[in-house]
Amino acid sequence: MNRWKIGVVAVAAALCVLVLIEQTPEQRLASLFFAALVFVASFLRIERGDTSVGFEAAIAFGALIIFHSPSVAFVAVFLGAAWPRLDRLYNAAQLALSYGVVGLLYTLAVERDARPSAKMAGFVLLLVGYVVAQLVFASVRRYFEGDASPIDFRRVLFVQGQMLLLVTPVVAIEVMLFERWGITSFAIAFVPVLLVAHSMRNEEDAAKRNNELLQRNREMEESWQQNSELLRRNRELAIVMESSTQILSAETDHETLRRLMSLATKLAKLKAATVVTWEANLEAAGTVYRFGECLPTDQEVLRWVDSTGFAQSAPSRAIVLQSDMRKFPLSGGDAIQLLIGVQTPEVIYGVLIFETEDRSILQAGSLNLLTLLVNQTALSLQDQLLRREMREKTILLESNAATMTTILDVSNSLIGQFDVDTALTHIAQSIRKALGFEVVVFSLHEPRRDDFVRRAQAGLDDVWEEVRKKHVSSESMQAFFNPEFHVSNSYFISHSVLRQSEHDFFVHPEHGDDQYLKPDEWHPNDILLVPLMSGDEMMGYLSVRDPHDRRIPSIDKVKTLEIFATQAVTALQSARQYEEIKRLTFIDALTPAYNHRFFQDALSKEIHRHGRTRHSLALAMLDIDNFKRVNDSFGHPVGDEILKGLVEELMQNARDSDVVARYGGEEFAIIFPDTPASSAHDAANRMRELIERRDFPLPALDRTLHITVSIGVAVYPHDGANPAELISRADAALYFAKKHGKNQVAMAEDVTSAEAM
Repeated sequence: MNRWKIGVVAVAAALCVLVLIEQTPEQRLASLFFAALVFVASFLRIERGDTSVGFEAAIAFGALIIFHSPSVAFVAVFLGAAWPRLDRLYNAAQLALSYGVVGLLYTLAVERDARPSAKMAGFVLLLVGYVVAQLVFASVRRYFEGDASPIDFRRVLFVQGQMLLLVTPVVAIEVMLFERWGITSFAIAFVPVLLVAHSMRNEEDAAKRNNELLQRNREMEESWQQNSELLRRNRELAIVMESSTQILSAETDHETLRRLMSLATKLAKLKAATVVTWEANLEAAGTVYRFGECLPTDQEVLRWVDSTGFAQSAPSRAIVLQSDMRKFPLSGGDAIQLLIGVQTPEVIYGVLIFETEDRSILQAGSLNLLTLLVNQTALSLQDQLLRREMREKTILLESNAATMTTILDVSNSLIGQFDVDTALTHIAQSIRKALGFEVVVFSLHEPRRDDFVRRAQAGLDDVWEEVRKKHVSSESMQAFFNPEFHVSNSYFISHSVLRQSEHDFFVHPEHGDDQYLKPDEWHPNDILLVPLMSGDEMMGYLSVRDPHDRRIPSIDKVKTLEIFATQAVTALQSARQYEEIKRLTFIDALTPAYNHRFFQDALSKEIHRHGRTRHSLALAMLDIDNFKRVNDSFGHPVGDEILKGLVEELMQNARDSDVVARYGGEEFAIIFPDTPASSAHDAANRMRELIERRDFPLPALDRTLHITVSIGVAVYPHDGANPAELISRADAALYFAKKHGKNQVAMAEDVTSAEAM
């Protein structure tokens, strides 16, 4: 580009030298004079955007018309506009060449002595040629300078035309004054141009200063906006940095959401807000967290959120609702409402409804930041959920390990344990401790009465003695072992079908109000039963109530219960086998009654046990009336059959807990556990009546025989504190019954009173 400029300047300089050489002295002197005027005019050049306005045309055009020589205009412009710098020389050369070219066209088109009208037409041609030359030189200049931007022809024409209209009358005045008074008058005629140029220059400078001030104001405003934006971004950055520690470090859902609201309030003042969160199970009711002046109730919030379907598809970006567009306002008056889903790409945890009167929340940056805070909250909730699940799994594994240890301990403890009540009590206590049930009860089936008797428990110490007395019939239990209640090998009976009262362990169905219960929440009237099965025989059942975690047991917990139930069945089978072996060991050689040795041992144990429970124990001593006559009359084989039939009658009508033993000869003993004196008398008398009415068959004689018995009854601890005393008092009562007519029951207490009289 510099080479182009140097070439143009060199060509213009060479032409200038040649022209000066060829000019006459008068032309040379005029050229230098006009050059001086051009030099003065160059200081008043006005820059207007892509073009500039110079008033050298007033001098160049006047010189051209006066001397009718393009050389005078060329030299005047080149020498007057040229400064000792390349750019100034280049501009001067361009101007000089422009005036030289249009001057040449003028001289060729108009004779020196032409008429004024011809000169006027030539002058117009001169003006047009000047404008064209300016445009041509500007285009060539842009081309060589590599400037691809287009020229604003309309602006160039307007600016140059404005300048030419201004200098045209001045040129006419210069020409007229020069013809009359010479070159000095030319300079005087140029003075108004200088004044106008100076005024326009001042006006242009003032406009530039105004433009600069406006530009500075705009820059200051932009700077203020940038500073405001920077402050806003810094505030948002501070909120983001704070949220990364505040939200993500919270330990609970409520604390996480409270911190979210605190940060959101820094973006826009909170008026009202609510957050609804859901459990992993969407069928469960949501949880409502309220902030600010939240007017709707929790139930109203839940109903509206459910109606929107947010649990299945929550908004990932903020939905903005103006005051009159709110379908579910949280607060009174005007407010902007925002709806944002609290969610990660995997899970929807809830939805935020946020209301504020601060319109700055509508800025894109604020909305995006609020969405970011909510997303961070969702990540925090997800992290807390994962941690809770990990803790729960850890606790479950530890619980399972402890349960397995308990099961192993129970299995070891059952080795060599043949007492049913002790074994079942130990298992019940282990279930209560390992599986977390408040109440555990074992009930066993008694085939003779076809009912269930509660034999062992954990958690019912205060009411156990009252509860164990209440038997449950097999018929009533059939309603509970219904296939519709079947869970694994157990039965879960919901409170909606059955309930428990304060007095009855089982009562009839009743409909309850479940609206506030979660689907897996345990109701106080729910029941879980585990049958104790030995093959097809139901030996009893295990019942549990009131789990500590207040939840319906999982299938895994039910199966664990069934393991404990299997241990109970094993204990029962072992006890039965032991009892059978013991029975065979301690059974009388003739009758199915226990022998004397077993009787003495059983009586000692029962007295010891009843000493702990402080309950009454009854002992009945029974003797067949006139049995020697039977032996003498019918023989000892018949006597033996009578003894067998007697024991059969006694055992059929005794309780499972009662002990029937042969004391010796035709004398028998019956132990009645947990039996007061009045009940013992009734039980003994009932036995007497049954024996009296019984037909004892004698097949060999083809006839039957009737016998009677006398019974003496003593009650622990009133009649004796040890086995010997109790046997002695019962035997004395028996002797008293025989002495006073036989076939009767005598109480030891009555015998003592009679003897005292």
